[in-house]
Amino acid sequence: MNRDDHLNNIAKHFGRLTHEIRALNAIGRFDINSVAEDFLIPVLKVAFTCPDLRNQNEILMNFPAVDLGCRTTRISFQVTTDASSGKVEKTLKKFHEHDLDKLFNCVYILALTEKQSAYKAGALACSIADLTIPFNPTEHIIDVTDLLSQTRRLDTSDLERIDAYLASGWAERDRNVRFREQLDKFLKFSTNKIELEKRSRKYIPSIFVETHSTKEEVRLFANPLFFYRKIQDNLLRLDYSHLNSRMRIAREPEFVLDLDQALLTETPSTFAELKDWLDRVGEAVARELAKVRPLSWRRDEGEEPYQPVNGNTPEWEIVRFPAESVASGLTSRLQDALGLIGLIRKKIFLVTSMAGQGKTNFVCDLVENQFRSFAIPCLFIPARELNSYTPGKRLFEYISNNRYSPDVTKIHEYLDLFNNVALATNKPFLIVIDGINEVADLNAFSDELKAFCNAACQYDWVKVIITCRSEFFDEKYASILDEPFAAHIHRINDLRLKMTERSKNRLLTSYFSYFSIKGQFSKLAKNFLKSDLLLLRIFCERYEGSNVGYVADIYKGDLFEQYLLKKIKSFPQHLQVKALPTLYRIVTEMLDTDDFAKLSVRSFTAEEQKVVRRFVEDDVILRQEIGAEGLSTLGDLAISFTYDELRDFVIAYKLVLGDATGDTRALKAALVTLPGRPIYEGVYRYVYLLARKSNYAAAIAACESSSDFVEHFSLNVHLLPPSVQTRDDVERVKALLADSSAPERLRRAAGFLVHRQDTTEALNISILRDHLNGLETADHAKFVGAMFARRYDYERNEWQQRLHGLIHDVAEAEEKLARYDPEWLAFFLHVSSLANWSERERVSTMFRKAMDATNCRDAVEMVRPARTETMRVLLADIESVEDVGQ
Repeated sequence: MNRDDHLNNIAKHFGRLTHEIRALNAIGRFDINSVAEDFLIPVLKVAFTCPDLRNQNEILMNFPAVDLGCRTTRISFQVTTDASSGKVEKTLKKFHEHDLDKLFNCVYILALTEKQSAYKAGALACSIADLTIPFNPTEHIIDVTDLLSQTRRLDTSDLERIDAYLASGWAERDRNVRFREQLDKFLKFSTNKIELEKRSRKYIPSIFVETHSTKEEVRLFANPLFFYRKIQDNLLRLDYSHLNSRMRIAREPEFVLDLDQALLTETPSTFAELKDWLDRVGEAVARELAKVRPLSWRRDEGEEPYQPVNGNTPEWEIVRFPAESVASGLTSRLQDALGLIGLIRKKIFLVTSMAGQGKTNFVCDLVENQFRSFAIPCLFIPARELNSYTPGKRLFEYISNNRYSPDVTKIHEYLDLFNNVALATNKPFLIVIDGINEVADLNAFSDELKAFCNAACQYDWVKVIITCRSEFFDEKYASILDEPFAAHIHRINDLRLKMTERSKNRLLTSYFSYFSIKGQFSKLAKNFLKSDLLLLRIFCERYEGSNVGYVADIYKGDLFEQYLLKKIKSFPQHLQVKALPTLYRIVTEMLDTDDFAKLSVRSFTAEEQKVVRRFVEDDVILRQEIGAEGLSTLGDLAISFTYDELRDFVIAYKLVLGDATGDTRALKAALVTLPGRPIYEGVYRYVYLLARKSNYAAAIAACESSSDFVEHFSLNVHLLPPSVQTRDDVERVKALLADSSAPERLRRAAGFLVHRQDTTEALNISILRDHLNGLETADHAKFVGAMFARRYDYERNEWQQRLHGLIHDVAEAEEKLARYDPEWLAFFLHVSSLANWSERERVSTMFRKAMDATNCRDAVEMVRPARTETMRVLLADIESVEDVGQ
């Protein structure tokens, strides 16, 4: 290609630039103007010999007067579509006002459309006269025609470079335009994957209950230009008046809030404006924090505490504690604001949690509802589907496997496209990768994921959301946290910990509704299910479509057995007979190898492997694990039990019921060899429960002859179904209550009995009531203190604060005493007798007002035989003739 060809091409490229700018500006689209600034930098570098030309906004946001500048050659450019005399005059005036002559000795006004034919305005002449650098409108006000004339003077090699650059730039823009035209179809291909997650029951929208705090965090992360208002709301409530009222008492200097209210009410509408706003707010908050934090209890390590100006006066000693308390609250609010600012700037939102805790439900709901509602561009990638693509290129090939995907060769080209979409929509482009633990060859994918995250973090508004099972992350992906991009990661360690009690109640209701389960559940049964989401899933799958009647309690052993039976019955007939023997083989090999974390099934028969894979598909009984490394294990399937207690149950089932001959040698050997191992407690529990349930005398004797039987009994007595409870169990529980040398066992036994209010059962609350009635004053106080104490209590009387909390809950309940069984009220009277005087008075007042109720009268009669002085005083207060209306 000769010199003229290059000049003709450059002219066409410049002509297209002028045409597109005019057309877009005509419909109110001015974003291309700022894009053109950067687009022209390589051209201007060559045409005006300014090799270090840069966008000055990269150096300082909202840089005045000029857009581009080269500090080496001291040449600058203002790039504009308005080249009127007024615009030029204002530019030169700003140039002078900001002393830019110290940085540049030449300024060009580059008109992207065309300049005026002449510049003779008087105001312009005055601005030129004020400049300390030369400025000639004929020479320094240029347009595209002048720029083309400037390029004619260049060497052919420079023309070739500019031609190639402009051709490449327009090709990239054309590709961007085509991609944006197809964007909805491109994203729909991805979001259709959500429907697959629904069909597999990995995502059940109707039972999703958000973890409120995590949802708030991900909203800010994913849509900052909408939810940045949360930072404003936080800071607009900042008030030093309570703190200053304390400082005035001590005659100490008051704190002055210097946060500019105008700053807090700004409304940034672009990413550039948001970045600038966050910088300014962050600096302002940091200054306030530096004032308040020294007085708070949240000082940084090594930070000097606040020193009162007037010294430690009596007035200061009076207000010091309340002032520190208020300052700590203010410090917390300011630190929260900085945390929110930091969260907006994060690039990777990482959710790690145990199996069955709702990670897939969480991200699928985000994609389907949150991101869709706000029209946030999002690419959803179920990580297990990456197994179909080439290792090392899985993510790139997954994205490319889309008929609407542009023809690119590098992941950076995709990320650049995504970033451009984000800039055009003012919403981050989100890439959601769910369940990275399900990718085969984890070592290779770990390296690929690191490279991908490192690449994504180089783009301002491409963000990544990743989920992973905790143990997989700790084993195979934790090194991500050591990478340079780790500072961009925001991690959620456990979704369930972020769930409020209200959310758990909604989740329970949603599960029962989705699985069509009817019945009444006691508070104990509800709490049991709410405390473990995987167990809740097992319960609901077991009783799907059933009316379970009244459920007072849930026994895990029974539930596991029934669930396994139902699951196995869903298998094809020829695999049903293989299912339990396959589970037996799994636990036998785990016992033989002393490895309960994972097991290779390479040596299993074809039918056994089919059984394993059917269990693994549901990810409730068995799950795929991280396999061993090496050529010999390629293609191997390593598995473990998803739920540790279910594994312990299957081991116990094998030991107790797996041998039809009644041989207990394997069971006895296990009880000898397993102590000290993590599975021992669980296996012992279910061995004993299954032995008791089946009345297997030899197995019962083997368990009860163990030296640590009393400890295990105290741990597991709550799991004994009423149908197998005996007088021996009653005597054992009484012995636990009487043994003050083992407070943990005492607490467990008493806590178990408090919830057993059905007196037709052998083990019930009346045992606890009788025990309390029989204690003398000193022993009674010691027993109640032990019940409410905790092993790591720091303060001597922390147990009493818990007791006061119980009294408060009862007093504040709408039904108050009417809702309780008389046996429980008898217990309540016993423990309340050890409360402080104000709480005792609260209890006696409640009972005086409720003595018309049968349950309250019965409770009082139940405790009348009590031997303690505190109970006699409390009963006397309740039965006093004082006017209950007072």
